[in-house]
Amino acid sequence: MNEVTRAPAARSADALGARPALIRLCAAGFLAYCSYAICRTPLLPLFARELGADAPLVGFVVGASTLTGIVLKLPAGAWSDVLGRRPLLVAGAVVFAVLPFGYLGVSTLGALIALRFVHGSATAIFGPVASAGLSDVAPVARRATWLSTYSTVQGAGQALGPVLAGYLIADGRFNLAFASAGMVALGAPVIMASWTSPQAPARREGRWREVGRGVASIGRERLILLTSGAQAAQFVLNGTLNAFLPLYGHEVLGVSVARLGWLFGLQTLTTLATRPLMGITSDRLGRRGMIVSGLALCSAAVLLVSRVANFPALLATVCVYAAGVAVTTASTSAYVTDLAHRSRFGAAHGVFGTIYDVGDALGPIGAGVLVGSVGYARMFQIMGGAALVVTVVFGVWSRESRRGVTDDRLAGGPTVAPE
Repeated sequence: MNEVTRAPAARSADALGARPALIRLCAAGFLAYCSYAICRTPLLPLFARELGADAPLVGFVVGASTLTGIVLKLPAGAWSDVLGRRPLLVAGAVVFAVLPFGYLGVSTLGALIALRFVHGSATAIFGPVASAGLSDVAPVARRATWLSTYSTVQGAGQALGPVLAGYLIADGRFNLAFASAGMVALGAPVIMASWTSPQAPARREGRWREVGRGVASIGRERLILLTSGAQAAQFVLNGTLNAFLPLYGHEVLGVSVARLGWLFGLQTLTTLATRPLMGITSDRLGRRGMIVSGLALCSAAVLLVSRVANFPALLATVCVYAAGVAVTTASTSAYVTDLAHRSRFGAAHGVFGTIYDVGDALGPIGAGVLVGSVGYARMFQIMGGAALVVTVVFGVWSRESRRGVTDDRLAGGPTVAPE
């Protein structure tokens, strides 16, 4: 990209205080997602098991929070285009901080499922709006790098969460883990209360119409939908591993609960170590090939999980999967931003998040049904094989859907004309 094109974006980013905004969002994301991860893996499947859940119900418990994202991510992202990012970011952060304390009174599976639905609104609101807010201020030529930086710091919280959970629940002290999760997240709404956004809120009388126009315009972008579907395939695998890798490791391979915490922590750390470089690579080489390569790596790793027989082999396989996640996610979010007009960033990331949450929800639910009928090993094989098919489909269809737009142009900025 020439200097004439780059200079306005750079000046805009500097004028808006982009780097302090990135730091603020990273700090809030670290705390919020660390708290969320403490409540999720490996704690949640084991807690559901203790309350009497069988394998299909464990999958539903884990996927329940993601079902909320299917409902809320699209309106949250679209409304942030109209209302501004700050109100939605603060609302999501408040849910992160308050909901963990609700688990302290849970004693039935029905109550646990209901609370998971509500807790899922935290990521449903915060996730797409955070991506859109960062897209607002990031320099265009470094979009994937900045989004990957945020994802890396957020992921550091997600990496720490399972490790903390593993130790906190080692003696069956689930309540201690939930209370700790709530304490960790209390700083997130305080940090986000000072967020500022470059886009002005829409006029009150035209807000509903503007939200509808934003969603409709993104719904017509086939490549955004294809990219979202590819990310959904990776999240099918992610949901599957979150729900059943703890049970598979503990019940079949005999891995201790504390080591399971380290397993998921190291998985996330591997993604963190790889993702910044993948973001830089995506900015320089383009998005599409990175997405295909990452999905293929994730699919192969899940297929290999069914063949491992001990903890070291399981750890190595999970780390391969984690590297594939870094390759994929470093490009998908930036690719969606590239394809959307600036005024539609929230709607674009809302659509993106909604579609991949469908995958995240279907993963544990579908895997639970498969475990009950064909067992753990065959389930991992079916899930990995299905994701590999989606990888091929995305690779072929996305090439045909680019409408002459090359990857190097996409790395440089939006290609969709304003309405």
